[in-house]
Amino acid sequence: MQSLDSGHTRDAYTACWALWPNPDHETLPIQRAIDQSLSGYLFYPEPEWPKHGYRPPENFPLLGAWRNTSGTVFAFLLNSDPDAPQVQPRQVLLYVAGEKDAVEEVGGRVTALKSVLAKSERREMLARYAERRLDDEYKSKSVSKLVGLVGLFTVVINGFSLYLRQLPSPEFASAKLVSIYQLLVGAIHFAALSLLLIITIIGIGYVIRYGILMLRRF
Repeated sequence: MQSLDSGHTRDAYTACWALWPNPDHETLPIQRAIDQSLSGYLFYPEPEWPKHGYRPPENFPLLGAWRNTSGTVFAFLLNSDPDAPQVQPRQVLLYVAGEKDAVEEVGGRVTALKSVLAKSERREMLARYAERRLDDEYKSKSVSKLVGLVGLFTVVINGFSLYLRQLPSPEFASAKLVSIYQLLVGAIHFAALSLLLIITIIGIGYVIRYGILMLRRF
């Protein structure tokens, strides 16, 4: 959002701001945002224009009009590019006319609105980023295959480890062979526990990551 122009006419002080709505939305959210920022203002329908003497600039389609209760300031929301709405970013204009103090007071509200719109846009960007990441996670076959392979290997190793625990210790003629057998069994048990720990960490990591993405989405 940016202040385009301000100045005096023969009858009123005027100012104009350009606003670029989020290209993923229509101008209606901008109308609601301006209506909320101009709390206490009244809608300014066309039948009242001759009475107060303030009209919107020509050649710009009118999206909304407001005035304060005392009739000292008038705001018009205009579409600046009606012939090419598909061009991004879509620009709208907030044209304000009236007494100088009242127009400057509207300028303060526009500044506050700018901050609100910027925060809203950042939230929407984070939500879109989270949605893309969720889609990538869902479509990622390589990661799911790797996790499935590690999980299958973990089941096999842990099953073999359990089987070895249930077998009686074989008798060997050499103490060296007994030591080698015990080392092998210990290595298998250690590998089984390590794989279980890895699978657990991967699962917790995915749950946390998915939870963070869901929080960003909403």
